[in-house]
Amino acid sequence: MPTESFPHPPDPAEEMRGLVNELYDGRISDTGLCRMQELLLSDQTCLQAYIEQLDFHCELIDQADQTPSEAAVLIGMQRYSQASAVRKSRTQLRLNFVIVASLLFVLLGVGWMFSAVVWAPPEVGMIVSLSTGVQSTPLLELGQIVRRGEKFHVTQGVVSLQLPSVVVDIIAPATLTWNSARQLMLQHGTVVAQVEPAGRGFTVSTPNGEVVDLGTEFLVNHETGKGTYVSVRRGRAQAKLLDWRGVSTKVVELTASRAARIESSSRTVREIAYAPEQYRPVHRFRAGIHRISGAIRTAEDVPPSLESDQLTTPNHMLVIPEGQSIVLDAPLVVESVTGPVTLPQGAVVSSYLIHYDPTDKVSFAPRGAVTFHGKIAAVVGTSQGLTQTDPVFGLPGIVMESAKFRELELDEDEIQISDDRQTVSFFWGVSPPEFLDEARILVVDTELSM
Repeated sequence: MPTESFPHPPDPAEEMRGLVNELYDGRISDTGLCRMQELLLSDQTCLQAYIEQLDFHCELIDQADQTPSEAAVLIGMQRYSQASAVRKSRTQLRLNFVIVASLLFVLLGVGWMFSAVVWAPPEVGMIVSLSTGVQSTPLLELGQIVRRGEKFHVTQGVVSLQLPSVVVDIIAPATLTWNSARQLMLQHGTVVAQVEPAGRGFTVSTPNGEVVDLGTEFLVNHETGKGTYVSVRRGRAQAKLLDWRGVSTKVVELTASRAARIESSSRTVREIAYAPEQYRPVHRFRAGIHRISGAIRTAEDVPPSLESDQLTTPNHMLVIPEGQSIVLDAPLVVESVTGPVTLPQGAVVSSYLIHYDPTDKVSFAPRGAVTFHGKIAAVVGTSQGLTQTDPVFGLPGIVMESAKFRELELDEDEIQISDDRQTVSFFWGVSPPEFLDEARILVVDTELSM
C-alpha cells in the first residue's frame, strides 16, 4: 500500500528570506510585517536568515549605486523601521476610528432615546368609534390619539379613526401602520375610507398596490397570496400596481359601484364584479355616526331580541343603527323628550336606538355622547313614542320590549342635545328592579325647521 504524504510546514528561515524579499520589492503587507517581527523575536535562526538576506540585498544595492555595504545595511534596516512605523500608524488610526465611531453610536442612541421621549411623532388622528368586543394590539380606547409610525393589529371588532377630512374604518382581522395623516400601509385585512373633498389624495398602500382617493368612499382588502381588492361605493379612486421598487406600473381609475383586483403574480390590475355586501359590516356598525365618546359602544351584530335581560350592557350603553335613509311618505308626529315633533313628508330619516340594560351588580350610571353627520330631529324616550316608532324605524325581525319600564325616567335620566343638533349626550341612572332603558334618536339627512 503506498504511503500517504503530507506537506511539511515551511522552514522558518526560508519564510524569513521570502519576507525580506517582499520588503525590498515593496510588496510586503501589514500581515507580512507582523509575521516578520514574530519570527525575529522567536527564533535565532530566523534572525540569522534575516541578517544574511539583508546583507544580500545590500550587496545588490552596493553594486547598483556604489553605496558602501555598511550604508546599504542601514538603508535596509531603515526600510524595515519605516514599514513598521507605517503599520503602527495604520493600526492607531483604525483604533481611533473605532473609538470615535463607538462614541458617535452611543451619542446617536442617547439622542434618539431623548428625542423619542421629548419629541413624540406627529399626530395622525383619533379613535372615534369602537364596536363591542374589540380586541387589538395595542389595546385601543375611545379618544386615543394615533401617531405616525404606530402599528395596529385588530383581531376582533371594528375600529373607526378620524383623520383630517377622512374617516377610516378597520374591520378585523387587520394589521396596518400609519405612515402619516395622508397615508396608511395595510399589511392584511380590510379598511373602508370615507373622504371629504379636503382629504382628496388620501392613500392606502398594500404590499403590491396603492389606492389613491379622488373624492370618494372606497374599500381596500389585502390578503397574502390573493392580492389587493379595491371597490368604490361613491366618487372615484385610482388602483395602482406597484413593482418591487414601490413604483407604480399600471393604473385603473374606478368610479361608483366598480371594483378591481391588483395581482402581483400576473402583474395585472383588472376590473371585477362589484360586491356591495362588503360594506355591510361598517354600515351596520356605524352608518351615519360621526363619532362616539364616553361609555358608549356600537354593535356589529344585533341579537333577535332586545327584550329585558336579552342583551345586557353592564359597563356601557349601546348605540344600534336601525332603519337608514327612510323617506317619509306622509308627515309623522313623534313624542320626543321635549314634546311632540312633526317630521314632514319627504324627509329622509335615519334611526339609532340607544340600549342600556345593566345587571343588578352595576351601581353606577355611564356617561357618553354620540355625534352624527346629519341633524337630530327628535329623541324619543317615552314608552308610547318608542312603541309608535318601532315598526317604522326598528330593525326587521327584532323583538322589542313592550313593557313600560323600557322608557326613560326623566327625573334621573339626563339627555342633552348640542346647539348644532348633531350631538346628543346621555347620563342614565340605575333603578331596580327593572334596569332596561332605551331611547330612539331620529336624524334627518336634510335640513328641517325645528
